[in-house]
Amino acid sequence: MKLKSAFGVMSCFCAVLLFSGCENAGTADSGGDSVKTFQIGPAMEDCVGVGPMTCLLVKQPPDLNYQLFYSAIKGFDYVPGYEYELKVKVNERENVPADASKYEYQLVEVVAKNPVGLSIDNTAWMLKNYISVSGTMDPVVEKSESYLKIADGKVTGNAGANNFFGGVKVEGTSLEFSTTGSTMIMGTPELMAQENQFLKLLAETSDFLIVGEELRLRNAAQKGILVFVPRMEVALISPEWKATGINNGKGGVQSLLAGTTVTAIFTDDGKVTGSSGCNKFSGTFERDGNSIKTGPLAGTRMMCAEPVGIMQQETQFLKALENASTFNIEGKTLELRDAKGALQVKFAVSEK
Repeated sequence: MKLKSAFGVMSCFCAVLLFSGCENAGTADSGGDSVKTFQIGPAMEDCVGVGPMTCLLVKQPPDLNYQLFYSAIKGFDYVPGYEYELKVKVNERENVPADASKYEYQLVEVVAKNPVGLSIDNTAWMLKNYISVSGTMDPVVEKSESYLKIADGKVTGNAGANNFFGGVKVEGTSLEFSTTGSTMIMGTPELMAQENQFLKLLAETSDFLIVGEELRLRNAAQKGILVFVPRMEVALISPEWKATGINNGKGGVQSLLAGTTVTAIFTDDGKVTGSSGCNKFSGTFERDGNSIKTGPLAGTRMMCAEPVGIMQQETQFLKALENASTFNIEGKTLELRDAKGALQVKFAVSEK
């Protein structure tokens, strides 16, 4: 699967290959040859030139607000998710076609490029619309959640009924996905049809663009096939996490004993507290990105006789918590894994 640059009909100004041709509307143009400073916004917007298209958002000091920009800046490779400061040479053209801009723009220098707002690899993206088998752009099945996340050269997500995963190579606005694997859960016929089409379209994806708050994917024919919006996810800090599975220290993850509750709360001062089943525990943790180091942990010293195995489960939980080196949050689920990728503890947000 490949992702490269823009979405929809772009007559004039798009992400990687910037086409020229439309009259500028509302931008700060001036005649003659000069070098100007342009601020470029981190996302594009839908607009209409000679037809439907997408426009960059541009402002020139001392302008305070971004305005739609309909032309090309030659030599500028735009990647969404960044705010740019550019030095741009503005040339007044001769013999201008009727549907073309009066001015030409040539990149002189990228002065600054700072990450701002949404980008393809710092956001969980939930599917909103997709091209159906019949060729129409349809909304997702009601109450279904298909989504994807890109981070550290990997793509993970849920296609509707099943989780999927694979590798991804990001270069500017280009992405190339490796063959993905997935779980094998069966959903309703309607949901499975959507899932199969979603995975098929991902395999056909050629390029991407962020327009407003939408991530739009296109195929090799530059036709829009998938539309995503940001997916709200729970943060590590503050929620009470309730364990649903614990590594038993023998390479397996087991469900909790009936009648037991194991919890953890991570706070922004670097402390972790909770219940290990019988006893209360507390300790410290450090995180850096998706890396985490927990411990040392200390707890109360109660002995619980029931249910049978509760003290062993408690020991396994505390050990698994200290073994964790990475964390990942998918929706309301938190997974802690060790350095080799083995699952140590799986949590869900406690529904109080």
